[in-house]
Amino acid sequence: MMKSIGRLEVIAFVSGFALLCFELVAARLLAPSIGSSTYVWTSVIGVIIAALAVGYWYGGIIADKRNARQDIAYLLLASAVAVLFSQVLYGGVLQSVATWDTDPRLQAVTVTVLLFAPASFVLGMLSPYLAKLNVTSLGVSGRRVASLGALNSIGGIVGTFLTGFVLIGLVGSHQLLTVLVLMLVATSWLIAPQARQRQRIALSAFAVISSLLPMAQVSGVRDIDTPSAHYQVIQGTYQGLPITGLTTGPNGVQSAVYDHAPDELVFWYSREMASQTVVRQPERVLMLGGGTFTIPANLAERLPESQIDVVEIDPQLLDIAEKYFQYQQADNVTHYFQDARSYVNQASQQYDVILVDVYGDGSIPFSFTTQEFGQEIAEILTDDGVVIANVIGGLAGGECEDLTRAVDAAYRTQLPYGYYTAEPGESLLRDNLIITYGRQPLDIDGVKPLPFAVGTPLTDNRAPTEQLYHDCREATR
Repeated sequence: MMKSIGRLEVIAFVSGFALLCFELVAARLLAPSIGSSTYVWTSVIGVIIAALAVGYWYGGIIADKRNARQDIAYLLLASAVAVLFSQVLYGGVLQSVATWDTDPRLQAVTVTVLLFAPASFVLGMLSPYLAKLNVTSLGVSGRRVASLGALNSIGGIVGTFLTGFVLIGLVGSHQLLTVLVLMLVATSWLIAPQARQRQRIALSAFAVISSLLPMAQVSGVRDIDTPSAHYQVIQGTYQGLPITGLTTGPNGVQSAVYDHAPDELVFWYSREMASQTVVRQPERVLMLGGGTFTIPANLAERLPESQIDVVEIDPQLLDIAEKYFQYQQADNVTHYFQDARSYVNQASQQYDVILVDVYGDGSIPFSFTTQEFGQEIAEILTDDGVVIANVIGGLAGGECEDLTRAVDAAYRTQLPYGYYTAEPGESLLRDNLIITYGRQPLDIDGVKPLPFAVGTPLTDNRAPTEQLYHDCREATR
């Protein structure tokens, strides 16, 4: 089998690998400035497929006219130049586009067209050219074209899994672009080893130097890549006091500690969730969404007799919390590193208080806004227990209240009593709301009953959560 794989098949494999790796890196690079929502992924995938389609078409025209093997080497070198172009310019382009006061979907499409379409276009040109060169007679044309397609697809599969599971967290997005440049340059030697040697060496050297140079960063910001997300640890101030914060995108800080008092909770919603938990003196607490574990650390100190289980999808957040946020795991805190919805589905024990704080970059995954999630979470709640959810929405009508009603319906179909608190002095048009749910009326100081009836819940089959968040954000810009 290995003897039947020639140079053209190897090139097909490498181009498939490079394309899918490049696509994943593209989405990761957009996250800090544009976001990591479904809209961003849609933009990246759509633009890259469009660029590939144009590349396929134009590559077929060129192949019919020239039919020269060394053109494959030139296309590989051109794709390497285009990837290097992305590596050198993405920082400036992202900073510029992120300042636009426009729809984030337009921002994502614009950045992807400028930075990632050129390399995708050239990689697309390779496929028809390889097919033309690999067909030597009509009798074997089907098998020859199929072998290239199969190797290209296998390369894409390997590139997807290796990049997503290993390389992004191990190497980093910026350096991965250098790896792709070197891979494409090295592959070009297979087809035309004597052509453009100086240019190949210069291109490789420039890519390596680019990867070694310190990236332009905002002062006080540290970028961290893990297989799950791109994080930024920032140094700043909040209400006049110095803090260290964690963010996964441009829409706000998800977690923070005071530099002088890491045990104190910085944000109002964190203090409110902790206070409503402590007043109930629960035996078992479940927190969905750990972040940098500020709330679990606070609860562990205030509830030393309670068992606190924390579910966080990214295990590397524990290292980040310990290194940058002065977190120390208490004896009564247990970490579970898995998807929170999956944990809820599988959990066998029941909890007196369940805290839900699973926001990423300003939005919540749709799977935590559906009727099925509400049913599953009610099953692991004790009869007199409560669910305390952090909800970004509004109660003053309009699109943000539509968002709140949608999230609320997931819980109140099973837990009919809902009460809210909002930060004093803040508008109810769009803000963090802490909503507490139970099976029976609650007697909690400072909370108010939700001012609307239960609406129609979203479902796992249909949950337009992204659109609801987009409409709310646009209405309150």
